Amino acid sequence: WTQTTFLEQVPEVIEPDGPVRGEVGFFVGCMFNGRVPQTALDAMEVMKRNGIRVIVPHDQVCCGSPLIRTGQTSIIDDLRRKNIEAFASRGIDTVMTICAGCGATLKNDYETPFAVKDVTEVLMDYGIELPSKLDIRATYHDPCHLLRGQGISEEPRVFLREAVREFVEMPSQCCGAGGGVRSGVPEEAKALGAKRDAAVKETGADVVVTICPFCEFHIADCTDVPVKNLVTILLEGYRKKDAERDSA
Repeated sequence: WTQTTFLEQVPEVIEPDGPVRGEVGFFVGCMFNGRVPQTALDAMEVMKRNGIRVIVPHDQVCCGSPLIRTGQTSIIDDLRRKNIEAFASRGIDTVMTICAGCGATLKNDYETPFAVKDVTEVLMDYGIELPSKLDIRATYHDPCHLLRGQGISEEPRVFLREAVREFVEMPSQCCGAGGGVRSGVPEEAKALGAKRDAAVKETGADVVVTICPFCEFHIADCTDVPVKNLVTILLEGYRKKDAERDSA
């Protein structure tokens, strides 16, 4: 990696700002650990704000999703064993992900002694402090691994409607990033990305929101509209709320 990883920046236990309302383990995933750690740090701030203690085992490893999707399964059992041990040995009941691919893999390709939940499921379970609405029009891209892999559609939209001035839907379609397509069939990935760009432009959105780093990277390559994770949008809303309170 060219920067300090998320796991190198955080302690194993991240306490909330106020009283503890709940506790989750956090599976960070390779992309958020090494490529875009700031998004994972944003997620921790959202958890702290909402009274959720986060346990971050530093011995967690890749979930194996890219290997499974491309047929390279020889080391998957070892990855499964290491990850299950990392969380189970700490007595963690619920493991949270902010990466759709990691979440789908842990839910569908592992047999875990703990529950696995997307960040939107965790926040829905506990309820959140409402942020100030950002003065933007946003659209939402459904990651395949979240919509089809985990059956999660409405939860992200509930939070997005509370976080922005205007939320505009666009059709749900693969962006071309996952399943090894971007690496193995780049021309197909580029064509699908161009379709996403057209759909985004049709909405007139100021920002595209998603919950998948692969979608985020690929869509950002295919459109000039900014792409952000939902947790970053929530954190920006909290910072706006704090600034409004401080200036009152």
